[in-house]
Amino acid sequence: MKTVFNMNLLPIFTSCLLAIGLFTSACKDKTEVAAPLIKLESSNATLGKYLTDQQGNTLYFFAPDLSGTNNCTGGCAALWPVFYQENLTQATLGEDLLLSDFSSITGTDGRLQTTYKGYPLYYYAPAANGQNIRELPLETKGEGVGNVWFVAKSDYTLLLARASVTDKTTNVAAVQRFLVYDKGLSLYFFKVDTDKPTTQPTNCTGGCIQTWPVFYNENITIPSFLNKGDFGFIERPDGANGTTRRQTTYQGKPLYYFRNDNLTKGKVEGQGVNNVWTVANY
Repeated sequence: MKTVFNMNLLPIFTSCLLAIGLFTSACKDKTEVAAPLIKLESSNATLGKYLTDQQGNTLYFFAPDLSGTNNCTGGCAALWPVFYQENLTQATLGEDLLLSDFSSITGTDGRLQTTYKGYPLYYYAPAANGQNIRELPLETKGEGVGNVWFVAKSDYTLLLARASVTDKTTNVAAVQRFLVYDKGLSLYFFKVDTDKPTTQPTNCTGGCIQTWPVFYNENITIPSFLNKGDFGFIERPDGANGTTRRQTTYQGKPLYYFRNDNLTKGKVEGQGVNNVWTVANY
């Protein structure tokens, strides 16, 4: 029996094939959309959202990297491998991340490393059976190691630093662990605030407060191993136009900047000034 194809059906047949082709192509494009090269993930409520690579591997900050250079070498480098991602664009970043916050540095060994807001980024690879094995995606076992490692986040208001700091009174250098603002600006305590806690709002005024501006942030976001309950604020009487203003406190002591640090990341020029100013140790 001879089959006859009705030519009147050709346009309909062609349209169906075209529609199927477009549908298949759209599905294919949808399935081939790559995950962002760097993104924000959350595996538990305590840590909130933190940075990971494309596969969901957690990225970390290191407190000694205050100045923006890699200070994890030797055995440390095996435990904390550097993270580097080339060809970053805004389109390859996850939601709520900005390309302008990312850059890269070259270590003393010649290796490239990605930085976020000036801080080098690392993986965590704890030792197991004589080998350093990187933790699984969304694991965060590196948080709090040595009180100097913490997950990389986009919304920290206070970070931690560890650095050799020279005392301006004794001229002696010593390693200090202290709080910094999220941009790496060093924070300080005033000895008079400890000696006279009831007058903290007026202990540093006039020329003093011009040299040592107050630090205040309403929303305190910190590494998880710090106690958020240690942070509070005082009301100062020297706000604009006779109003009051607030100053953040840590463990009952007000926090200050130092003008001579010139709002420069990694500068710590206020330690020991007049024998009454110290970095805000944690």
